[in-house]
Amino acid sequence: MKLVFVGTGAGATFGSKRVKSSIYLKSDDGTSILLDLGTGANFKIEDWNLLDFSSIFVTHLHIDHVSGIFDHLVQRKVLRMPEIEIYSPPGFNQLLESYKQTGNNISAIVKESKLPKAKIKDIEIYSVEACHSIYAVSYVITDGEKKILYTGDTSEPCESILYEAKDANLIIHEGSCVNDCKQYGHTSIGEIMNLFEPKKVIITHIPSQIENQVKEIAKGYILAYDGMILDV
Repeated sequence: MKLVFVGTGAGATFGSKRVKSSIYLKSDDGTSILLDLGTGANFKIEDWNLLDFSSIFVTHLHIDHVSGIFDHLVQRKVLRMPEIEIYSPPGFNQLLESYKQTGNNISAIVKESKLPKAKIKDIEIYSVEACHSIYAVSYVITDGEKKILYTGDTSEPCESILYEAKDANLIIHEGSCVNDCKQYGHTSIGEIMNLFEPKKVIITHIPSQIENQVKEIAKGYILAYDGMILDV
């Protein structure tokens, strides 16, 4: 499976060095999906010609994980592209309808569930509940050989995520602060280092203003950046 880290930022985005959360995944059979589509990431998928995905999987409804979707839906209308499927925890359809009711000509096939899941050709995607400040899920993606865990936003330790992490080949984990950000439903770099071995973790969701501190603390860990490509 091929991964493109489209948006790896969180919090403030000084200089737009990191746009907000989004990951493009393409399987060996050519199936492409997106995991989240936050602020600014919609521009990147267009600039980098990553428009062949058929589905978006949303972890939760905070703005930095979904706001790029609505602008992207406009582009799909302009380019006369087919409707995409959006898998999301409950509430996304309400957001979409609010845009439509205020005059925006956008549409999508929305599939809401407490625990979204799908089978798309050779890729199986399922979710477990995360431990965030609002209801959120983490996604597991497998092609039958490799297993990827994408946490979205969560506070560790989160038992459902730790269970899935045991046999994951790759864990893409948020790292929203240096010390303690549990009150906001996030995980610190120190907590990641205490829970996970460096060899199978990529840290994302990094606020630009703490990037240098994170690099200094998390030596040995891979820090995602916008445009990073990885084969799993």
